[in-house]
Amino acid sequence: MSSTTYGLGLFFTLLPCLITCVQFHQSPSLIVKDGGEVEIHCSHNDSSLLVMLWYQQKPATMTLIGYGYGTSDPTMEDQFKDRFDLKRAGNLNGSLVISSLMVTDSAVFFCAASNTVIWVHINT
Repeated sequence: MSSTTYGLGLFFTLLPCLITCVQFHQSPSLIVKDGGEVEIHCSHNDSSLLVMLWYQQKPATMTLIGYGYGTSDPTMEDQFKDRFDLKRAGNLNGSLVISSLMVTDSAVFFCAASNTVIWVHINT
């Protein structure tokens, strides 16, 4: 296995605030080695936001990795179940863990928080 080094970007998003803003804290940008493991941390200061969602952004795509309610078991999208894991420490803190890193994992990762998850399914 080669020891290629590559970068993982990390950013956090939140819709503009109307009255008060939720403050998010993030891990710094990371450069990690092929085959290793990385843990990306996310925290915010609004205990009413029970859902933490994680997204992966690559050129022209943004994909939901998974989400969790409080400290319950997370719900993961199929393509991320093998090497990606979501951890929660209460409603305010969470992390995304990626194991057996590959160059194709290079991306920008977003953490978001909400008090609900709304899904829209469109039949064709």
